[in-house]
Amino acid sequence: MTNSVPVLYRERNTFLHQRDPRVKIFLFFLLFLFLFIAPNWQWLLLLAIIGIVLAAVAQTPWKWLVVLWAVQIPSLLVIIGIPVVKQLLSDNFEFSDDIISAFRLLLAWSAAIFISLSLFSTMDADDLTHGLRGLKVPAIAAFAVGLSYRLLYVTLTEAFQIADAMKIKGVDLETKNIFRLIKNSLKLSLPILFAVLRRGPTLMSALEMRGFIQGKRGRHLGKLDLGDLGFLFAFIALFGCALGERVGVLPSFF
Repeated sequence: MTNSVPVLYRERNTFLHQRDPRVKIFLFFLLFLFLFIAPNWQWLLLLAIIGIVLAAVAQTPWKWLVVLWAVQIPSLLVIIGIPVVKQLLSDNFEFSDDIISAFRLLLAWSAAIFISLSLFSTMDADDLTHGLRGLKVPAIAAFAVGLSYRLLYVTLTEAFQIADAMKIKGVDLETKNIFRLIKNSLKLSLPILFAVLRRGPTLMSALEMRGFIQGKRGRHLGKLDLGDLGFLFAFIALFGCALGERVGVLPSFF
């Protein structure tokens, strides 16, 4: 039996699901600006906590959160471990700039994962395309993003189906032997590539027939309601406070 494809978007009636996709896409880009202008690690910790709260509100699938966060654990352990070991081997242990920078990186990555998944788990491919068009992104660019988002799930579906079919031929992706895993993965990669290339044009034609590439989509979104405006202004205010502290206009909040 074919394994079920992991889907990030779940249709629910949460506060975040009800928000306008233009607001969520704008906040996604604002998030990465925030990560660069955050004055200290306390701001990043606050952002990570906000991300956890948003994930709970949006009922984001916890497996996505855990897997995407855990993927970076080896690199983060190296980044944090090297300066910590240096300090432990020194005569006087202290939290050096290297340790603080590594901790900032850990918090920044966590905040980016939690908030990004919270936002995108409440938007399907149509919402994403409509939101980009509503933000005046060129039609062809919005179309490309929406198509790529759909192709991600097409690729996963084809990968699971082909993997199940290849098991009959004795090609199994067992993880105990890393060399066999790599060898069998290479055998699966080519069929998956051709399957996606075969499905891609059909999917593109279907989207063109629905008007996504003519630049006429996204107008039906209408005006932002009070919930959208409150959600947007709250994050803009948070961003403004962090930026004000960074440039010295506002006093330190932490």
